[in-house]
Amino acid sequence: MDHCDVLIVGAGPVGTTLALELALQGVSFRIIDKSPVRSEKSRALIVHPRTLELLDRHGTVDKLISRGTITRGGVLNINRKLVAKMNLDDLDITDTNYPLPLMVSQAETEQFLDESLADYGKAVERAYTATSVVQDANGVTTTLEKPDGTQTTVRSKYVVGCDGAHSLVRHSAKNLTFDGDAYPQDFILCDARLRNSNVARDRFTICFGDTGLLAFFPIQSSHSESEGEEDLIRLIASGGRSVLKHSPRSGSGSPVVPTEQQQRQHGEQTHEPPTLAHFQSLVDSIAPPGSGTVHSPVWLARFRLHHRGVNSYRSDRLFVAGDAAHIHSPAGGQGMNVGIQDAINLGWKLGTVLKYRDTLTEEAREALLDSYHAERYPVGRALLQGTDRIFSFTAAATSWVLKVRNTVLPWVMPWLVGMKWIRKRFYGFISGFGTTYSGLASAGESCVVGGGDGVNTSWPSWLWSSSSSSLSSRPEKVSSGDRLPDGKVIELGRSHGGITASDLLARRKETSLHQLCRGASWHLLLFSGIGGTEGRDAVTVEGLTLAGERVLAVVKKEDRGSRAGQGQASTYADPGGRVHGVLGLDNGSAGYVMVRPDGYVSHIGYLSSLREFIKEWETRVCI
Repeated sequence: MDHCDVLIVGAGPVGTTLALELALQGVSFRIIDKSPVRSEKSRALIVHPRTLELLDRHGTVDKLISRGTITRGGVLNINRKLVAKMNLDDLDITDTNYPLPLMVSQAETEQFLDESLADYGKAVERAYTATSVVQDANGVTTTLEKPDGTQTTVRSKYVVGCDGAHSLVRHSAKNLTFDGDAYPQDFILCDARLRNSNVARDRFTICFGDTGLLAFFPIQSSHSESEGEEDLIRLIASGGRSVLKHSPRSGSGSPVVPTEQQQRQHGEQTHEPPTLAHFQSLVDSIAPPGSGTVHSPVWLARFRLHHRGVNSYRSDRLFVAGDAAHIHSPAGGQGMNVGIQDAINLGWKLGTVLKYRDTLTEEAREALLDSYHAERYPVGRALLQGTDRIFSFTAAATSWVLKVRNTVLPWVMPWLVGMKWIRKRFYGFISGFGTTYSGLASAGESCVVGGGDGVNTSWPSWLWSSSSSSLSSRPEKVSSGDRLPDGKVIELGRSHGGITASDLLARRKETSLHQLCRGASWHLLLFSGIGGTEGRDAVTVEGLTLAGERVLAVVKKEDRGSRAGQGQASTYADPGGRVHGVLGLDNGSAGYVMVRPDGYVSHIGYLSSLREFIKEWETRVCI
C-alpha cells in the first residue's frame, strides 16, 4: 500500500492547480488521471484576470498569455445588424498587471500548468482510474486501476475530487448531493478558421437571430509565418433544440421542440456532430454580412449544458472542487476559472494543516478546513444563479423570450454599455476581481478572515478573542477578505551608508505588492502612512520590533530627504502614495495588512492595534 498526505483525483486545470499549491506548500501528494494523455481539444477558452494573477504566483504567466489572445471587449449583433460594442480596456483598472481576460485553448492552459508543475519536480500520474474511495476516522483508502486491470491501493490523509461532473469522490461521500437540471437546448460548436471575415479578433462577438444565437470567440493568433493564414476561432450556436423560425408556437410559450424531420431540413442532425456546411449556413443567416467563410475545422461537436451544485464542498476527509462541485452555463466563461480558484483556496489550507499538524489544535485544523466550504460555496452558488439568469435570457428556447430579447436589447444595450460604472460592476463579477470573503468572520464562518464590514466585529473565538473590538477600526477602502490590490513600489533595501532614498529612487528598481507576497507563507506588510512623522516612526521602531521575522516588507510613502532603510528591514517606497491610497491608508495613519497565501487580505488595521494583533496571532495561530 502506498502512502501520501493528499491524493488528487483528476488532473484537469483544477486538479493540476491544486497540485501546484500543494507543491508550493511542500506537502506530499499524488495526482492521478484516468486519461493516458491530455486532450488536444480547446474546451474552456477564457482565463480571467484574477486567475492570471493567482497562477503568476508560480512563475511567469506571460508564457501562457503568449499562447492566446487578449480580449478587449465584445460585440452584439441582432438580426444581422450591429447593436452595441462593449469595451473592457477603458475601465481604469490599474491595480493589476492583468486587467483583461485571455482567450486561449484549454489545451494550452493545461500544458502551461504541467510545465509549472514540472518546475517543482512533480508530474501527473496518468492511466490510473480511481475505482473505490473509502474514508474512516484516520484517513482515506483509494483503489486505483490501470488499463491492464492491475490494481494498487493508496492510503492518504485527504482525497480531493477534481474529477468532473460525474465525480467518484463526490459519489463516495454519503452526505453530498448534486442538485440541478439540464438546459432544454442542445448546442453545437466548431473550432475552425474564417476566410475574408470582418469578425473582430480582439473581442468576442454575439449574434442573436429569430432562430437562436451564434457566437464567435477568438482562440489564438496565428503564429505561422505563412502570409494570409487566418486565426483559429470558435463558433457556438444553439443546436438541436433551437426554435425554428417557421415552427409552430406553443400556446403556453413553452419551448418549441422541432421534430427530427424539421431539424434535418435545417441542416441539424440530432444524433450526429454538426457539419461545416451547417455552420456556414448559420454564419450566412445570423451573423452580419461579411462575416466570412468557415473552413479548416479542427473540432466539431454537439453538447448539452447543465446547471448543478453540490450542497457541501467537504465531507470529513473528502473534498470536491471545480466541476465536481458546480457545473453551469458558459455565460461569462466562469467555470474553469472558479474551479482553479477553488483549488488555490483549498491548497494552502491543506498545506497549513499538514505542515503544522503538531502545533495547531484539532479545533484550529478543523476550522481551517471548514473555511474552504464557507468561502467557496457562496461563490459557486452566486455563479450558478448569475450565469443561469444570463443564459436563460440570452439563449432562450421559447419563442416569446426570443421576440422580447431581440426587440428590447437594441434599445437597452447601447445605453447599458455606454455607462462605465455598469460595465465596471459587471466586469468585477466576471473577472474575479470582485470575489470577496468579507463579512464571513462576523458570521463565524471563516477563521482566516478578520474584522468585517460592521462595527465591533471580531475574529472567530478560536483565533481571535471577542474582547479585541479595537481591531474593528480599520481602513475603509479594502476590507478583510478582499483581494489584495496590486501596485508598483520601489525597493530601497537595507542600510546603504550615505545613499539616500532619492538616489535609490533614481535607479527605479521596481517590484509590486503581489510579487512581494509570493510564496507559501502569510505575509505581514507594514505601511508608514501619508502625513506626519508619527506613522513612520511607529513603523520603524514599534512595528518592526513587534513583527520580527514575520515582516516581509515595509512600504513607505516616498520621502526623498530620508536615508534609505536606516536600521530597518527591507523597505519599499510608494511614489505618489498610490498604494497607500488603494488600501485606504492615505489619511496620515500608519497601518498593517496581513496577507494570506492565496493573496487575499486576512486582516487590515491601523498600527495602533498591531501589538494586540501580533500577540493574538502568536498565541492562537502558532504558525
